[in-house]
Amino acid sequence: MWVPSEPFNIEMGDRLEDMIHDLGQESFQQAHAPMYDTLQTDSKKPLYSECKNSLMLLSAVLSLVNVKARYGWSDKSFSSLLQVVHDMPKRI
Repeated sequence: MWVPSEPFNIEMGDRLEDMIHDLGQESFQQAHAPMYDTLQTDSKKPLYSECKNSLMLLSAVLSLVNVKARYGWSDKSFSSLLQVVHDMPKRI
């Protein structure tokens, strides 16, 4: 069984505002207005309606993409994982 060599904190938080500030907020908004609006909305939207903790949709997606990048998952394997997770409520 593989064990990570260093601790990994999935709860890294959602630093969308910091990232956009680094890029230049006004130019980012102008160039990517629809995407910016979606990111803003998803940063405040709970992962699911009954979610009792503060996990937001954008934070969850960023955490998954971070794990994908950290461990070098292929796009195909990552898409397969997302499909399995998507189908889980249907199987329960």
